[in-house]
Amino acid sequence: MLLSIVTVTKNAAGTVAHAAESLGRPLPDGVEYILKDAGSSDGTCELVRGIQPDAVIVQSPDRGIYDAMNQGWTRARGEYVMFLNADDRYLPGALEEMMHELCANPDADILHGCIRVNGRKFSPAQGISSFRGARIFHPASVIRRSLLERLGGFDTRWIICADLDFFLRAKESGAVFRFVDREITDFALGGVSTVRRKDTASEVRRILLARGFGRIFADGYYFAARLRAGVSHAVRQFRGS
Repeated sequence: MLLSIVTVTKNAAGTVAHAAESLGRPLPDGVEYILKDAGSSDGTCELVRGIQPDAVIVQSPDRGIYDAMNQGWTRARGEYVMFLNADDRYLPGALEEMMHELCANPDADILHGCIRVNGRKFSPAQGISSFRGARIFHPASVIRRSLLERLGGFDTRWIICADLDFFLRAKESGAVFRFVDREITDFALGGVSTVRRKDTASEVRRILLARGFGRIFADGYYFAARLRAGVSHAVRQFRGS
């Protein structure tokens, strides 16, 4: 078993079929699929079982998305783990490409790529805004399972951006990051990080401070993020008028 893919859900029947189907049928050799469900009542688990009969379905309560992700990866048998959101999907050929890159980069602790949003390619931030290279897309990342174990997975004190905190801690620990310049995941907007922008900016600021970034840098990020959100809102309002 090389790769475990984890999807966390609760009442996601409206979107999860696209996620499950994007893995291919049957699953590629060396891949397992884990559905961590918090107690759906809309047939989510049955739907996934119909698409991926070999899926490992874990039904248990959780304390939010990152607790659910922790519960998912701790059940994984693969050497590497990916997290696929219930409303996202892998692009054709992307999963096989990442598996190939894992074999070509055996030193990589984290292998990551680009995402597609509304038909546009988005690459990870560069330079100072990359947060020392840790500001990457978790839906387009492969993480060595032993690294998750060593760092204790996601810190559930962070409600919105525990993935950023994890990648920052991974950098601090000396983990090897490798970038693949390819769109891996078709990412759906509408999650908490894209809807609650003020809360997201505030939590990122607190994570940066907790991980040793200077107050001027953290405050600068916060105010820049709030400005971008304000401009984006104003543009949407103007176009809608």
